[in-house]
Amino acid sequence: MSAAIEHAAVVRPCPGERVSGDATIVQPIEAGLLVAIVDVLGHGADAHELTHVIEDFLEAHAMADLEALVSNLHQRLRGTRGAAVGLCAFDLGSGSLAYLGVGNTRIRRLGASDTRLVSADGVLGQNMRTPLLQSLDLAPGDLVLLYTDGVSDRFSTADYPGILQHAPKDVARNVVDRFGKGHDDAACIAIRYAP
Repeated sequence: MSAAIEHAAVVRPCPGERVSGDATIVQPIEAGLLVAIVDVLGHGADAHELTHVIEDFLEAHAMADLEALVSNLHQRLRGTRGAAVGLCAFDLGSGSLAYLGVGNTRIRRLGASDTRLVSADGVLGQNMRTPLLQSLDLAPGDLVLLYTDGVSDRFSTADYPGILQHAPKDVARNVVDRFGKGHDDAACIAIRYAP
C-alpha cells in the first residue's frame, strides 16, 4: 500500500533584502517526491538569481539517484557563487527517505525518534567532499524538517510544543518565525508522513 506525505515550505529573505538566496523545491519523481533545500552563498538579488538556475535544473532533472543528481548539479554550478543543497528522495511505496547534502543545510526527523542526518562539507559549484547517502524508515506521523542555516539548529520539541500536531504549513512558518536568525535568509520545508 502506498503512503502519502503532506508538505509546505516557507522562505524568508534576510532582513533588509527584498528577495532570498534560499529556496525550496518539491518535485514528483517515479517512486515519490524529490525535496530540496537550497542556500545560495550571499544574499539579495544576485543570490536569488542563482536559486532560479538551481530550481530549473532540479525540476528538469529530478530523480531518485541523489548521488548522480548532486554530481550533475555541482558541475552545472561551476563558475557561480555556489550553494549549499540538501536533497531528499521520499519513496512512498516503502515509507523511506534517502538524503544527501552538501554544505550548511539540515534535515531532522521528529516523531517516533529525533534523528538528524548530516551534510558533507563543501559548496556545490566550488569544492565538494564526497557526500554520504543516508536513509531513514519513517513511522506514521513522523515530521521531517529540512532547513537552511538561517534557522537555528538548537531548537527541540520542548521549544515548540505542538510541532508534532500542527499542519506542515504552520510548522514551516513557525520554525522560520521562531528560530530564524535575524542576519540571514531562512527557509524551512515541513513534511508529514501519513501512511
